[in-house]
Amino acid sequence: MKMRKKILLLLLLFLAKSFVIARGNTHSLLKARVQLPTSDPRPSWVSMHIGPGYQFNAGNWRARYPSNAFLHAGAEYQHQEKWLLGFEYMPYFSGTVRKDSIYGAMVGPSNYLFDINGNPAIIRTYLRGFNLSAMGGKIFPIRQSTSKNPRTLSFIAMGGMGFHEHYTKFEFDKGRLPQLEGVYESGHDNYRRGFSLSQQFRLQYMNTETLSFTFGIHLMESFTRNMRGWDMGTNRIPDASQFDFAIGLNGGLIIPINIGNSNGVKDSDYLE
Repeated sequence: MKMRKKILLLLLLFLAKSFVIARGNTHSLLKARVQLPTSDPRPSWVSMHIGPGYQFNAGNWRARYPSNAFLHAGAEYQHQEKWLLGFEYMPYFSGTVRKDSIYGAMVGPSNYLFDINGNPAIIRTYLRGFNLSAMGGKIFPIRQSTSKNPRTLSFIAMGGMGFHEHYTKFEFDKGRLPQLEGVYESGHDNYRRGFSLSQQFRLQYMNTETLSFTFGIHLMESFTRNMRGWDMGTNRIPDASQFDFAIGLNGGLIIPINIGNSNGVKDSDYLE
């Protein structure tokens, strides 16, 4: 009888211990299921970039501006390495301006303009203007980021639309060259502006702990209208509209802001 009681007591203790272990395992399994990561734990980013670029021009504006440098700046929201939305701003800088038809009949066989003292005037000409576009695109991750390790290398294809303008800036000794002052300067600057389309293809590397950078190629197409009523270089009404095209390279540094992953548990919570 005593032996049976001992066996029964041992059996009850074994069952109680098994129940406690099973309950603990069930709790751990449920906790693990709750902490299963979502199918896409990649973070999103806000990025700002700035850097130099150079483009070769075609279309109608090439007759005066064969090529030019520019500053490439912009900001974007990049959603989990899937898509992005942002804007691009590119102010133009160039000292390469063809002067064949700028001054027209004001220059003689010497091809010089003369100041009020009868001396050849020193005139510097520059391309000025900008392109401003709203952009959207697709991100193709080469090295995917995670919430725990947000370093990312991606290829990006973008397109957008915006505004494009350009004109010729003249620098000379003011007060000594009345042929190019006041209304005469605007009559020779060929100021044009209009609607534009832009495309970009670039590689970008983003890492919040080191340098982040981007490098790519861009294209621009624009239909511009002359904003002056008279072209004093050709002594006629300027062409109402023209087509401008450009293709160029750009690169620069990125300031990345990792805004984390709003969906589900971070990888660091799951893996540690």
